[in-house]
Amino acid sequence: METKIIKFNKGRIITLLLMALAFVIVSIFIITQPIKIPSLLKYLAGVLGILFFGAVFITMILKLASNKPAIIIDDKGVTDNASGVSAGLIEWQDILGVEITSVTNQLFISIYVRNPEKYMQNISVVKKWMMKMNQSIQGTNINIPKTTLGDDFDELYKLLVLELQLRNGDKIA
Repeated sequence: METKIIKFNKGRIITLLLMALAFVIVSIFIITQPIKIPSLLKYLAGVLGILFFGAVFITMILKLASNKPAIIIDDKGVTDNASGVSAGLIEWQDILGVEITSVTNQLFISIYVRNPEKYMQNISVVKKWMMKMNQSIQGTNINIPKTTLGDDFDELYKLLVLELQLRNGDKIA
């Protein structure tokens, strides 16, 4: 199989970066300004906003600074670097199927694997928690977001389906 590389959509990464920065600023505003909501709720919302959107901001900075492609497809499998909780190399023999899923109007390519726990080994506690959250919401812990790929999203999905059909010996119409 010829190696296929899908790069990040830098325009979308920059947009996500700016949106995350805006939400960090709003979260700081919530904490520092007199708003007529209970203090504990105000600080909790502000701190959680800063932590979550700060993490998104840092992740997008790292994606922009890195030369790593978002996705690599080769004979070994699919190497996922597309999100903040990327799975790394997902071997072909582990992949049961793929589908396009949607969570709060955001599209993902969800990759279902034989042993999801395998892809949660040797990662940080935070990343493991996020992958478990993904699994509870989407049924799998491996989800490639459209937001970082742009127009290559549909091409990637078709390529994965075709490659799985070929590897499983399915008839292709």
